[in-house]
Amino acid sequence: MFRRAAASVGLIVSVFVMASPVAAQGNGHAYGHAKRGGGPSAASAPELQLPGGTGVRNFGSWLDDASMLPQGMGALTLSFGYWRTPTFSEWDVPVTDGSIGLTRRIQFGASVPYFHAAEGGGPVARGFGDVYLSTKIQLREPSATRRTLGFSVTPVLEVLSTAPAPGKSRMSWALPGSIEWQATRWRVFGSAGYFSRGSLFASGALELALTERAYLTGTISQSHSVRRDDLSAALGYAQTRTDVTGAVSTALSDTVTIFGAVGRTISTRDPNSATILVSGGASISFHAWRAVARR
Repeated sequence: MFRRAAASVGLIVSVFVMASPVAAQGNGHAYGHAKRGGGPSAASAPELQLPGGTGVRNFGSWLDDASMLPQGMGALTLSFGYWRTPTFSEWDVPVTDGSIGLTRRIQFGASVPYFHAAEGGGPVARGFGDVYLSTKIQLREPSATRRTLGFSVTPVLEVLSTAPAPGKSRMSWALPGSIEWQATRWRVFGSAGYFSRGSLFASGALELALTERAYLTGTISQSHSVRRDDLSAALGYAQTRTDVTGAVSTALSDTVTIFGAVGRTISTRDPNSATILVSGGASISFHAWRAVARR
């Protein structure tokens, strides 16, 4: 259980780290990129002044399963992410993600990245990215033995690391819903939902067990900006974005898992399309407290 939980956290975090940058900016700089539905970005630093429209076209994407950490069990993941676009590149190092099982059906999570970003040949901007706080609620537990489909919802609070555009709030929200189906040596899971910044999304993953300790995962995610921005459209920024990734994870022990992933944008190319996405890291599971069994 501990090894699979750590592997699941590591793989999901790898997808979050590699999620796509935002496709348009407001007032000369973007609001962030889609990491757990948004996040730090080269464009979140006002010094970069990336080109964009006058509106607020935003992309957000989220990928999770319906499984839960046992009550009292935590997982801490330290990772890095790198992506390159035709206009800028960015490193997120380190990215700290933590989750803990509060009850059998409720799990809390938080993500805090630190970014290093620059336009080609320009100065490097650094700083803490957007913070994400989430509460995962399991509605039905997935089970390979009972052949049951699992469901969960995850209310998310996003706190921007930089001052928002005039008239905009520093805080926004998202509501992803996730499903999961388990088999003996594979499972499929996916998420769909809405970000209040103006993004609809859907994502899915197929995970295969290569050995008892190694897993291969392929993912695809698509985001669609529901807010119209005529100038961004005229400049060639796409309104829909699709990304694919492949990831491998290996459990070094019952509590430690390492992982790596690579991917890119496969939808219409624009100045913010990701030509390469790379991430990797390690996840450690631990007992925060021991749940007391009831008679």
